[in-house]
Amino acid sequence: MIQLARQVGGMAQQAAGAYQQAQAGLQLERLFMLESVATEDGTRQALDTVARLAELHQAHQQMFAKFVPAVLEQLTAAIAALPAEKVHEYQQGLVPSLNRTLAEQAEFYANRDRWISAVREMFSIVEENRDVISVEDGQLLFHDDAVIDRYEAAQQIINDIHAYEVAHMQEKMARAAASSAYLAALERGARQ
Repeated sequence: MIQLARQVGGMAQQAAGAYQQAQAGLQLERLFMLESVATEDGTRQALDTVARLAELHQAHQQMFAKFVPAVLEQLTAAIAALPAEKVHEYQQGLVPSLNRTLAEQAEFYANRDRWISAVREMFSIVEENRDVISVEDGQLLFHDDAVIDRYEAAQQIINDIHAYEVAHMQEKMARAAASSAYLAALERGARQ
């Protein structure tokens, strides 16, 4: 059971790492540079980057959808092989943990979908309203309050999701470290 938990955790970390690495390769920070909105070509490139992120995101969702049933099948088999007195103990700790992980992953996907939509909205606003937008002294200026309100609303969604993801990632890393320490203690206890 401990080995399976370590294996599943390792695979999940590898998948998350691959997603982060692929995402880093897209250089998403460039989406928020003035060049991305100042010219039609910059906006087109930014939207291409967002499209690649959406593809990566969808591929990760599909992988996760295949990964979960396989893991659940292995965990069910491993729990069934335990002595009867241990089955309840593992089910009590494992089921809530799995449910929390699945809920968090679903929330991540929903937030990332919202983030992608907000970024697309931000660039669509720029594309559709270039006649009331100018660039002066390295700043994007809006000459229509309704347009700037829509643009800022999209930016606020992006900022809110980013802040949530940063805080959530720190919490998730702390829980992963605690889980790893717990598994190591269980493993030491199983060997004694």
